[in-house]
Amino acid sequence: MINLEDNKHLLYAVRIIFEKKEIDNLWENHQWVVNDLIPLNVTSGEGHPPINDVRIRPLVNDTISKGDENKNLYVADASIDLHRAEAEGYAENLQSSDPSIYIVLRDGDLLDDNEEVDNENNGIDIHLAEVSLSPYNIQDYEDCGEDKVEKVPLYGPIAELLNKFVGVHFHPEEFKKRKRDKKNIDENIRRGGDQRLKKNYYN
Repeated sequence: MINLEDNKHLLYAVRIIFEKKEIDNLWENHQWVVNDLIPLNVTSGEGHPPINDVRIRPLVNDTISKGDENKNLYVADASIDLHRAEAEGYAENLQSSDPSIYIVLRDGDLLDDNEEVDNENNGIDIHLAEVSLSPYNIQDYEDCGEDKVEKVPLYGPIAELLNKFVGVHFHPEEFKKRKRDKKNIDENIRRGGDQRLKKNYYN
């Protein structure tokens, strides 16, 4: 079990299932939608950079025939990067009316070294750019407008861990009303107020 007190940085491994849906559109013949997100395991993220840019690959199952409807399913394995510095954004997500896991898709397939893939044949024309739980982080992608952001509901073990993570690492500053120094106010009144202000007012 991960000790949240000792870990300011975690990686939550997930598997995302995508579906490539055919659509009747003049400009494009398909769209990518998130079919499911499966939590896997949590590890300490110390020393590891954020996990970005992950290839989407066909969901392989020997029991599925080529004519099966599941032929349009694809999968990507990635990690949600949880860091104490983003705790305020996580808290905002949890407190919103629509807590979400944000999935960023980017145009273009990713290839392994020395690999050649015909995108027209494999049908993959996007890759997974990032998975995040911080709406502040996702705002940068939305402002850029070049990537597609999908949302899935935040619940289950990921939501439970995030609640605990925020409870440990998010410490909002308590609002303190500034008290006026009555002694200085009374002294200023006895002196007739700030003479500089009076001078400026009458001039």
